[in-house]
Amino acid sequence: MLYLFLALAAQVINALVVLADKYLIASKLVVKPVVYAFLVAVLSGVVVVILPFGVVATPTVAIILLSLAVSFAYVFSILFLYKSLAISDASDVAPILGAVSALSALLFNYFFLGGHPVGNFLGGFVFLVVGAVLMSYFRFSGRSLAYVIFSGMLFGLSSVLVKMIFLETTFWNGFFWSRMGNVVAALIFLIPSANRRAIFSNIISSSFSTRFFILANKTLAGFAFLLILMAINLGEVSVVNAIGGVQFVILIIFALIFSKKFPNYFYESVGGRRTIIQKVTATLLITFGYFLLFV
Repeated sequence: MLYLFLALAAQVINALVVLADKYLIASKLVVKPVVYAFLVAVLSGVVVVILPFGVVATPTVAIILLSLAVSFAYVFSILFLYKSLAISDASDVAPILGAVSALSALLFNYFFLGGHPVGNFLGGFVFLVVGAVLMSYFRFSGRSLAYVIFSGMLFGLSSVLVKMIFLETTFWNGFFWSRMGNVVAALIFLIPSANRRAIFSNIISSSFSTRFFILANKTLAGFAFLLILMAINLGEVSVVNAIGGVQFVILIIFALIFSKKFPNYFYESVGGRRTIIQKVTATLLITFGYFLLFV
């Protein structure tokens, strides 16, 4: 059950990361979602620091292809996520993203790996997904909802593909090559001239504090992602994705706190009997779903 605790710790960190992402995009510190997605992908290259430890081996053709597939799925999933965060609230986006990601991972896991939850795992999975969906206010435009759905599907696909890499090689070798693939995928964003201008202009004009904030936030995100990869390596990929529902309980608490301090960037409304009942019910479903995973 170690992988469940790893996944839970990762989601606590991810709740803070999502709020920081929302702030960076809403405050226009990062002018376009594609700029942020590019920076996130390029920063994956810091994994070269593990090279001296002798844990990286020459990749096979299968690992190269899987790593590129993982990277393109992941990089475009975060691009769609940031596009949605630019026009919708974080606590609306994250629950739907988690639910779609969990369902997608379950389906992709079945088709590619033949796996499926057993025992109480299936019941816990269902409660987590239903709770995640109910947690959202559903204040979406059609465009924002489409972005979230695409992002969730790609997140689910990337999770299953990562599991396939771990079945082919060691954890650290798979981790290294899948992250280096992100750097390759990031180059796609440089092809349109408008993207190149926006990316280089934003990097040059941004202040030291903005750069430091982005670096610190992505360091936290990288650590959370490492915990998730470790959980995927040890356990059931669809359940690891479903545990993302726990993030939304934490996210709504943080969002309420930050909405009072930064109302221009965060907005949460808990007024009204219907909304309160919805949020409490969602929290209970998520909590019970997580409990089922342990019994």
